[in-house]
Amino acid sequence: MAKGDRGQIPGVVSGGPKGGSKGKPSKGGRVSVASARKSSGDRTQLIIGAVAIVVIIAVIVVGIVLYSKNSATQGAGYGTSTKSVATVDDAGVITVASGSPELSLDVYEDALCPICGDFEHQYGQQIAKAIDDGQLQVKYRMVDFLNSASNSKDYSTRAFGALLAVAKNDGAKPGVFMSFHTAIYDAKNQPKENSSTDLSNQQLADLAGTAGVSAETQKLIADGAQVDAAKKDAQTNLSTLTEAAAKVGRGPGTPTVVKDGLPVATNDVNWLTNLLPADATKASTTAETSGN
Repeated sequence: MAKGDRGQIPGVVSGGPKGGSKGKPSKGGRVSVASARKSSGDRTQLIIGAVAIVVIIAVIVVGIVLYSKNSATQGAGYGTSTKSVATVDDAGVITVASGSPELSLDVYEDALCPICGDFEHQYGQQIAKAIDDGQLQVKYRMVDFLNSASNSKDYSTRAFGALLAVAKNDGAKPGVFMSFHTAIYDAKNQPKENSSTDLSNQQLADLAGTAGVSAETQKLIADGAQVDAAKKDAQTNLSTLTEAAAKVGRGPGTPTVVKDGLPVATNDVNWLTNLLPADATKASTTAETSGN
């Protein structure tokens, strides 16, 4: 074989790029590798993005479920108390009970307080049932530090005065005080903070009438007969609330539930269930189950 007629050298692929240096990738090879890496990186980003979306959706779903659970109305369907009676002591503390329950709670509220309204909407029926079942006694200690946020500048005091009038004069009528207390916090009745309106004494009297309060007591409410007493008693209640709140390192606020001198953590939706006597709770649950 002549020198110039040498055949293809074994192991070398014909048709490859000319002039390439031995051991170095060709330009086409570099582009191919870069494209593969870019494609792989894009797929990785898509996978990460998809996982992130799934995690975000899961977090949102869990958040919705937890919110629904924590904001659910407790004791829904029970309605207002029908068996409770109310009494008032010399300090203006309104005690509501049915029988002689083991558990006693102090509840501090302001009639204008929107969070108190939320508290009553969420737990009012459960409280009413526990009172009617003889499991719970509630001592309402009303305060009036939100007066300045009302249009009349004294709504909290006047609403407290109306509650005092009902408890003192119609408190022995089963369920009447609690029915009026519930009406005070009903969203369609409770004034808004810093609103241009609130309820006059006459409107409070009319509202009491819808709760079964007597005509005589309605007149006392319209005349503001207990407003001065409410002003004094609200200050006493504020003092005891301040003392209780200080024990857990915070300032006074409403609503606050106090047991044995210490505020109760009501951020757990089961706070009242956990406080009620266990045997009474079981008995109530058994009675409801057998009645269905």
